[in-house]
Amino acid sequence: MKLIIREYLSSLKERGELDAVLPDLLSQLGLNVYSRPARGTRQDGVDVGAVGSLDGGAEKVYLFSIKPGDLTRRDWDGDSAQSLRPSLNEIIDSYIPNRLPAEHRGKDIVICIAIGGDVQEPVRSLVTGFIGQNTKGNITFEEWNGDKLASCIQSSFLREDLLPDHARSHLRKSLAMLDEPDVSYRHFAELIRLLSAVDELNDVQRVTSMRQMSICLWILYGWAREAENIEAAYRAGELTLLNAWSIAKRHAGKDNKTTRAMQAALSSVFTAYHQICSEFLRVNVLPYADKLHAVSSAVWGSNILDVNLKLFDLLGRLGLDALWASWGAQRCSDDEVAAREAMLGEAQRCVEAIKTLINNNPTLFLPLKDEQGIDISIALSALIMDGGSRDFILTWLSEMLGRAKFAYEAHMKYPSVLCSYTELLDHPKSREDDYRKNVTSGSILYPVIALWAALLQDQRLYRDVAQVQELMQHCTYQLWYPDERSEDHFYKNSDAHGAVLANLALNISEKEFLAQVFGECEETKYFEDLSAVKYGWWPLIIVACRHYRLPLPLHLLNGLRSQDATNPADTTVSTDTASVSEKSNGISA
Repeated sequence: MKLIIREYLSSLKERGELDAVLPDLLSQLGLNVYSRPARGTRQDGVDVGAVGSLDGGAEKVYLFSIKPGDLTRRDWDGDSAQSLRPSLNEIIDSYIPNRLPAEHRGKDIVICIAIGGDVQEPVRSLVTGFIGQNTKGNITFEEWNGDKLASCIQSSFLREDLLPDHARSHLRKSLAMLDEPDVSYRHFAELIRLLSAVDELNDVQRVTSMRQMSICLWILYGWAREAENIEAAYRAGELTLLNAWSIAKRHAGKDNKTTRAMQAALSSVFTAYHQICSEFLRVNVLPYADKLHAVSSAVWGSNILDVNLKLFDLLGRLGLDALWASWGAQRCSDDEVAAREAMLGEAQRCVEAIKTLINNNPTLFLPLKDEQGIDISIALSALIMDGGSRDFILTWLSEMLGRAKFAYEAHMKYPSVLCSYTELLDHPKSREDDYRKNVTSGSILYPVIALWAALLQDQRLYRDVAQVQELMQHCTYQLWYPDERSEDHFYKNSDAHGAVLANLALNISEKEFLAQVFGECEETKYFEDLSAVKYGWWPLIIVACRHYRLPLPLHLLNGLRSQDATNPADTTVSTDTASVSEKSNGISA
């Protein structure tokens, strides 16, 4: 296990990776981390500052300057402003005399050189000489290389009494099977299930569990990146974030030491999750979305079904990333202009990628599984943020409905409620009416199309969906709403929850239809009671819906419904996310 961790540490970058793991490690070692990495602010050489006692020694101040990988001559004193020696000089000349907190002055100070790998031999004498010249008074130096960091992680996060051997076995198996993402994910999911079983634990143990989940996800991500296959890490990131929230939500709204520790651990999990998602899309999707059939060809499927399933999955991932970016932009303060612009830019890139992906991959005009209405809903929620997407949305949905109707009438591959891959391969295996009625017994896809037709006031598309309902009178049109059990089971999918508004009839006007489905939102107030909504983490609801295959709650679209009906083309502001995101007290990013 130590070798596994050592290999992972050597692959980490400095920003957003090694400096995201180190604070959790120091906290688990018993130190109080008073300064964490920050972007855009002057740090005077200190990436992480902590104070406390290690191994029963005297209380000291630990100042960490972090460099990724092995320390080379160039990293030590090269042309880069990020070279290590200038950073150490800044600590000695500026940070210690001017920025060290007053309550820690007079204590012994340890300047720590933290690297993911080793100090290479050509630079070893230079480092030793620098340390010898600057060790004086109460200032000493320590080298925290990859080997020491791996030992600390193993002893503090993964030791036998905290992470049992069978749990560590799941981590090893997950890493070994990265080239088989489904198998790798199953082992990691079992690991997360074990770590998130915290009902019988105290607060300190729960914080430790969250930190263990974080470090295990970082390890999986590091190995997956080296293997150039981060599919398992992507799915594991979603699961870990949801389970981390299921622990952290217990302390939301409070302000104490435990809450702050929970917040730091949750932030580490979210950082890993966000980096995995961004890298997956940046490497595998965004460069090829605007090229005809490029992403479809890259699937390398043995059947058209493989291409269809993967493309709709990617569609949901793009939409989710756009919504997270929009959420991040909303949370930026007035002083964080650059960060807000960067997040809005990321959201816009994903929105454009959704459009070009659809235009260049015709399989996205006909879903083969009814539950792909979930991915379509996520993509639509992202597209509506762009004020120029109304016509695109209506054209896409009209083409989708037309193809689905034709496929149904011609007994071709039409949307069905089948989920088994084997059954979908054989679908349709019969032209008999009983078979067709059985595999189209219910639908969330067609109600989603009708909903967006009504929201965007396209009477023709709405009538077309009503005609399909006449054609499929046996099919139960339905929409999903959270219920009183959802808060307990949403984030871990530990049991069935939610309620269905079934037997939706489209033989009424668009306004009456909207009044009916959104009226149910008014009657069922459980959405507002969800902790992710209450404390400003509303995209977690969409992550849970995507990961556990639940329809999106209509409550997210209340803002679109409330727009001025006289200007249906103005759809720049759509979802009700602005209002729920303001409730960000307690646990926050």
